[in-house]
Amino acid sequence: MGTVAKNKWVKYVFMKKSTALSPYLPETRMMSQQSLWGLLERHRHVMVKPVWGSRGRGVIQVSDLGHDRYAIHYESMKTVIQGRENTYRYIKSKTGSAQYMVQQRIDRPTIHKQPFDLRVIVQRKKNSSRWTVTGKVIKVAGKGYIVSNNTRSSGKLLKFNPGIKSSTISYLPAAALEAEIDKVSLLSVRRLEALFPEHRIYGLDVAADRQGRVSIIEANLFPAMSHFRKLKDEKTYRRILSYKRG
Repeated sequence: MGTVAKNKWVKYVFMKKSTALSPYLPETRMMSQQSLWGLLERHRHVMVKPVWGSRGRGVIQVSDLGHDRYAIHYESMKTVIQGRENTYRYIKSKTGSAQYMVQQRIDRPTIHKQPFDLRVIVQRKKNSSRWTVTGKVIKVAGKGYIVSNNTRSSGKLLKFNPGIKSSTISYLPAAALEAEIDKVSLLSVRRLEALFPEHRIYGLDVAADRQGRVSIIEANLFPAMSHFRKLKDEKTYRRILSYKRG
């Protein structure tokens, strides 16, 4: 299971085949010149991300500025390149021979001008088929970064309600948004259960766009618990641990 469990492309393809789940997954292709330019023509902004990566390593944002100019945002570095050939050569200098995917970028809302998404923990207990959302945390990207991984970008972690209230989507009913996030998260793990029948915990990276539409960015089978320790949310942390043990 280990190899497949960490392969983002395999999980995406399997999830995308679900009619119920498909609308919540951003368009994604294996990285090639054809797929990069095709997705950029449709969406103007894409994320180039490693098939085997974790914790935001190696993620590159590419934006079409028009007039054959492309903005590249890698780690905290931003550069503008003229021409497709030069742009692709630059991206390949960062990706090397590793397998990469290209994914439609979700237009994430912001908190203090920094984009954010969420980590949602979904679990079931031993000998139980009932999945439960046991934890949820808002991850705000650090200044100058596009990735929200707390360690990589020195970003912030916030509880759901305070985070939404301080964000650019504070006008949305927080309870309704949370219910939609929970619904899509549970849809995801019920689909993945067919691929990993023995697995009992998932960490889903979930994003809402600026209109509140929910998307699943990716699913992790071995999520770190450090978010909840750093957040000092003891109640949630204990609940997650109780499910892991039970």
